[in-house]
Amino acid sequence: MNERSTAPAFGITRRDIILSSGIAVAAMALPRQGAAATQPSANQSGNEIMSFVKTQDGTEIYYKDWGPKDAQPIVFHHGWPLSSDDWDGQMMYFLEKGYRVIAHDRRGHGRSTQTWTGNEMDTYAA
Repeated sequence: MNERSTAPAFGITRRDIILSSGIAVAAMALPRQGAAATQPSANQSGNEIMSFVKTQDGTEIYYKDWGPKDAQPIVFHHGWPLSSDDWDGQMMYFLEKGYRVIAHDRRGHGRSTQTWTGNEMDTYAA
């Protein structure tokens, strides 16, 4: 009969993995400081704006556009399953440095229209 080694591979035990997972879940449950400090964009008169672009198929894409309109822009594009809100910390950093920062919610994400189709690069580029 073969004896199995009980030594953990790479020095990581099951207990380490469970403990690390618990810490990661707890950290995600805490509110993020960067998101709490953000302010919505405002137009020339100081009114808050909720900005959308309507695509050819009627999908509304939400976006944030902060900072001086004549400043160098930085565009943030999130991956699955995130939204433009996940960039708020980075956006605030570059906004404080004088950049114009823009982020959007992809189709089916965040405040954009929830869609079942068109979630591929050909539709994004159209």
